[in-house]
Amino acid sequence: MPANVPTIFIPALLCDDLLYEKLIGLLGADIRAQVMLSPRPSLADSAADILARAPDKFVLVGTSYGGNLALEIALAAPERVTALWLMGCDPGASKPGSAQFADGLAGAPEAIIDMLAGLVVRTDNTESAAVFRAMAGRVGGGAGAAQARALACRDDLRARLGELTMPTLVTSGADDALVAPSIGRELAAGLPNAHFHLIEDCGHLPTLERPQASAALFQAFLAAHL
Repeated sequence: MPANVPTIFIPALLCDDLLYEKLIGLLGADIRAQVMLSPRPSLADSAADILARAPDKFVLVGTSYGGNLALEIALAAPERVTALWLMGCDPGASKPGSAQFADGLAGAPEAIIDMLAGLVVRTDNTESAAVFRAMAGRVGGGAGAAQARALACRDDLRARLGELTMPTLVTSGADDALVAPSIGRELAAGLPNAHFHLIEDCGHLPTLERPQASAALFQAFLAAHL
């Protein structure tokens, strides 16, 4: 595998570069990492913003909301994305109540953050829950609400997955309380060149809860396909 591979990481809702810090440290010289946030009113707006700042060609990584944004980017510029890694990502249409969730983040972010902290990681992982709360506090309710609104008006992309022929790694946490592993399996099945892996003892944020297992999977994936 070539070293120093340009790699863009897009965090989950209310998360920042700390979501990937341990992973990036473990990958070392294998990649040249950039963590990008773009809380715009729509995923298409955020995709355009990130593509304007991204290298000509790059590996793309996204978690949850970041996975949906990564799909939008890959569909907009498939010739620029050399490989794709999606975690806890649901390519389907938004669920009922998504708009109200965004309103809650705008009006009472502390309550929503506390609720999410109990869902995005396993209930016994208080350390990771504390990291999530710290990230959410830095991102803020305003940016989080923008991300949630973009998710709430997203398109159902399942019919377009066949357009994405780049090598793709799809991972799910076995204990994900927000996006069931079955959705990850269906996502991988809809992509022409995808591999699915289930990460045991892990919730919705694999790179936060299981950075070493995540790094090993990603290194093997890059070695096989780049």
